[in-house]
Amino acid sequence: MSMQAHLPHRRRRATLAALAALVALATSGCGISSDDSPRDIPVIDQLPLDLGIGRDAGAAIGTARVYLLAPEVVGQAQSLQAVARDVSETPTELLAALFAGPNADELDRQFRTALPAGLQLLSVGPVGGVLRVNVSQELLQLSGQVLVDAVAQIVFTASEVDGVRSVKILIDGADRQWPAGNGELQTSPLTIYDYPGLVQSAQPAYPAVPSPPES
Repeated sequence: MSMQAHLPHRRRRATLAALAALVALATSGCGISSDDSPRDIPVIDQLPLDLGIGRDAGAAIGTARVYLLAPEVVGQAQSLQAVARDVSETPTELLAALFAGPNADELDRQFRTALPAGLQLLSVGPVGGVLRVNVSQELLQLSGQVLVDAVAQIVFTASEVDGVRSVKILIDGADRQWPAGNGELQTSPLTIYDYPGLVQSAQPAYPAVPSPPES
């Protein structure tokens, strides 16, 4: 076969190689990550934050979400509902916003928090996918369903942070057992799946399926 017969094939290969190089360059220039799983949260300094309920809670705007007790409805079980906060979606800022409690508008609409007055967020730090949330002893004042609700508020809010798969709540740095949604005490880190049905869905109800016409 003549040299001229090989030229179109070689040119096609050269053109494809050049296109592949251009695609790779464009992708790296856009900062697209090749990771296929969430990264662990960067380790942060675990310093006392001295944050407590009683601060002026933020307006319900922004993309960050914290979980409060939804307004009570007669005949329905208590549930949690996500509300917006204009804060960074970091463990410290999200939990600080949660600990600040409902804002004035939310209080008017009967939103509440199960977190006790005076509760302080002492430190927050990730270990792998487990977020360790260290709080003051006021949480031990609660019992029964109120304690379940308070713990669930912390777990659901902390789980909004990218990379957090479970939450371990400490009291003054010491491990404790905490109730899951069924009231059973857990020693392992908690996840949102330990509280099935507790969070109020934001999805609209599906319309009723119409009955078939009578023949």
